[in-house]
Amino acid sequence: MTTISNLGVGSGLDLSTLYDNLQAAEETKLTTITDQQTKYQSQLSAYGKIQSALTSLQTASAALAKSSTWNSTSVSSTNTAFSATTTSDATVGNYTMNVQQLAKGQVLMSGSFSSNSTQLGGTTGTTRTLTITQADTETPLTVTLSDSDTTLTGIASAINKANGNVTATIVKANDGDYRLMLSSKTTGADSAMTVAVTGDDTLQAAIGYDSSTSSGALSVQTTAQDAIVTVNGVSVQRDSNTISDALPGVTLTLNSVSSSDETLTVARATDSNKTAINNWVTAYNSLQTTLASVTKYVAVDVGADSQSTQNGALVGDSNVRTIQTQLRNLLSTAQSGTYAIMAQLGVTQDPSTGQLEVDDDKLTSALSSNPDAVTSYFVGDGSTTGFATQMNNTLTSMLSTTTGSTGIIQNAEDSINNILSTLSDRYDSMQATIDATMARYKAQFTALDTLMSQLNATSSYLTSQFSSSSSSSSSS
Repeated sequence: MTTISNLGVGSGLDLSTLYDNLQAAEETKLTTITDQQTKYQSQLSAYGKIQSALTSLQTASAALAKSSTWNSTSVSSTNTAFSATTTSDATVGNYTMNVQQLAKGQVLMSGSFSSNSTQLGGTTGTTRTLTITQADTETPLTVTLSDSDTTLTGIASAINKANGNVTATIVKANDGDYRLMLSSKTTGADSAMTVAVTGDDTLQAAIGYDSSTSSGALSVQTTAQDAIVTVNGVSVQRDSNTISDALPGVTLTLNSVSSSDETLTVARATDSNKTAINNWVTAYNSLQTTLASVTKYVAVDVGADSQSTQNGALVGDSNVRTIQTQLRNLLSTAQSGTYAIMAQLGVTQDPSTGQLEVDDDKLTSALSSNPDAVTSYFVGDGSTTGFATQMNNTLTSMLSTTTGSTGIIQNAEDSINNILSTLSDRYDSMQATIDATMARYKAQFTALDTLMSQLNATSSYLTSQFSSSSSSSSSS
């Protein structure tokens, strides 16, 4: 039997083209499904964009709903002897400040030595212990020195390697004039150092020092002292030049001793408040742009067979209309208090585009003249009243993914995903049906090809036999 590797080879019929045409016809059954899949995938993508825009708006709304946003403060004064930063815990007001003393860490200096490599301690053949004690350090700095380590270089190296609260430096004043300088890393009166050497009286006599009696071989180059600053006449003493607990929410950094009283002015951070409002407006407008894009409708000529391919994926979608309606209602809801609607703060809506616009002068005036009323408008009771509070609650509900209380976005996405899952199953089932149909066609065409090949062979054989018989008859 002749083996047929390609349809139509045995029969001479164009079965391959016929098979391809039949397959193309069968696969049109998948087109309806893939068109639906594309449509719902576009809707899912559109909901993703809405979700992102709503999340940005929720973040901005949550910021406006926080009391800390409106309690934010700043320093509006320029000061010389000190600088200051504030948090929302700071109290608005003016404070008379005077820096009377800066905090300093103690610095001790040894007497002069002719060399930095000469052994200053006794030759004991054993070790001795150098201990530096400070009241502000829980654990004293302790090092062990051999005979050869009692040079200025050895002592400084051992102290620095200990990585304690003291640094050691060798100062070369002149040739043959070397000195050991010990500096506290911390400031304040409690940074005063006591240097004691046990096991080597010679070294003790060279570098020992008792801070409690201010006696010993070392001299004080810088006195250990606390910072002192008066706040409205009250003396505040701390061991650091950075003071964060004198006034609630205010951190002072002392720079120099005051030549006269200075005024620290803590004011509401109007610029910060304006930024929060403008961030919210930007997020709201971005959402409106997104909603307009996904619901865009492009008109077509009367009698056209189909809608424009430029239409948004969610044109006419009821969920989008619900979102738009709820947000518009919130914008028009009057709040109790001095400011009832946002337009009184200088934030108005363009009726043709739905975009919000900010009148900076009007907003600045409201924040400056009556900041508490602005806070009340946005925050309310922080639970159910206040524009930002209500907006945040609504957006939280819309975006909820909690089982049993899923929001409008999650519900829409779940519904679409269920449809896509069903379409995927339908596609797989249809593909299997088409594959079976085409397999049946191929088997039938192959059988036809084989049969036609056999018939053609038989025909050729008979024709040949008839021709031979006729020739024989004619010869006889």
